[in-house]
Formats: sequence, structure tokens, C-alpha cells
Amino acid sequence: MDPTPRGQANAAVRKFLSGHDWSTQTPTRQRILLAFLHLAAVKGVNAVSMRTMGRELDMKAPSLYSSFPRGKDEIVAESLRWFTHGFARDLLEAVESTNTPEDYWAALVRVHLAQQLQRPEADLWDLLIATDRAARFLSDDARAEANQWLRLHEDMFSAAAREMGYRFRAQTVRVILALLDGAGRWVDRSDNDQDFAALSDRAVALTLSILEIDTQRRSTDRALSQAGTTSLR
Repeated sequence: MDPTPRGQANAAVRKFLSGHDWSTQTPTRQRILLAFLHLAAVKGVNAVSMRTMGRELDMKAPSLYSSFPRGKDEIVAESLRWFTHGFARDLLEAVESTNTPEDYWAALVRVHLAQQLQRPEADLWDLLIATDRAARFLSDDARAEANQWLRLHEDMFSAAAREMGYRFRAQTVRVILALLDGAGRWVDRSDNDQDFAALSDRAVALTLSILEIDTQRRSTDRALSQAGTTSLR
């Protein structure tokens, strides 16, 4: 086992992914999940009902309920889990081919950026998690799994940052993730695919600059604290 912080973060993600066997997911259930994610991303979660999904899939309500007996709430929770695991697998695959913490960090940023810009379901995931914090509509299991993934995701970034020698506060990583989550609001949608490499390079540089600023600030605060202690002697 890789004893580095990155290796430990990767091992934790692999363990997380092993907790659910997607090979048992039937084609019908997959079609329903895809339909929900598509409709909810386009129309909004509240506009999607079992009847709406039935029309989209040309399926009768009994067929939908035979796959998801608890109805829409079960579909929402399973869609969140499915999307979460897909994103986690993509991240793990990308970082496992890297050799340095700098490349690891860059891979994390690029995969996250690509997801936010190319998959509308990513914004839906963020919205559902934010809505649950206020209204608590998810099941306890679905909420716990989503929160576990958020912690693991932060740990991947933190592991690379520590190995690169940055000294930072935990909330700094959350700021960086919030920046990437909101990429759709600060990236020019007219950019084409050929520009994505340059865009991702800028995103990597921007996220590293946030770490650098926090590291410098902590160093300054420590120096001032030490100077104050010395002056009191």
C-alpha cells in the first residue's frame, strides 16, 4: 500500500467505491436514473414526477414502481449515489496515473472542471445536496454517503497540497472546491473544446495561487506571533 497522503486518500476512495455493487443494476433501473437526471437538470427537480418520467421513457407507472418501489424519493437518492460513484471513479482513474503531487493536483482540478462544464447533472447534484441541508428530504443513508464522499474529495485535494509543502486551513480546500463547483458561472461558455486545455491550466494555476496565499498568510501570522512573544520577554 502506498504510504503517502495521496496513496492513503486513494485507498479510502477505493474502499468507498467497493461499498456498492453496480453490476446488479438492471438496464431498466439505469434508464430510469438517466431519465431522472436528464429531466431534473433541464426542468428542475420539482417539475419531475413519476408521470413525467413515465412519458419520457414510454413506461407505465407500475413498471416504474416495480424498479423503485418507494417512488421518486428512491430515484433521487439512487441517482445521487450513481452520480457520486461515477465521479469518484473518474477522479480515481485520473490520479492513479500520476507520479507527483503536482500532477495529482492538476488531475483533480481538470476532472472536476470537465464535470462541471460538460455534465449538467453536476449542478443538479450540488443543488440537491444544498437543498437537503435546508429541507432534509434525503434518507439518512443517502445523506451520510454524500457527506462521506465530500470528505473524501476534500481529503484528495488536501493530500496533494500537503505533499507539495503548502500549509493551509481546512476551509481553504472548501473554497477551492466551491470555485470549481461554480465553474459554469465564471467560464465563457463560448469556449470550444480546443480551449479546454488552456482553461484547465488556468484553473490549476488559480487553485494553487489560493493555496499559496493561505500558506503565506499563515507564515506571516506565525512570524508576527513569534515576534510578539519575543517582545514580551
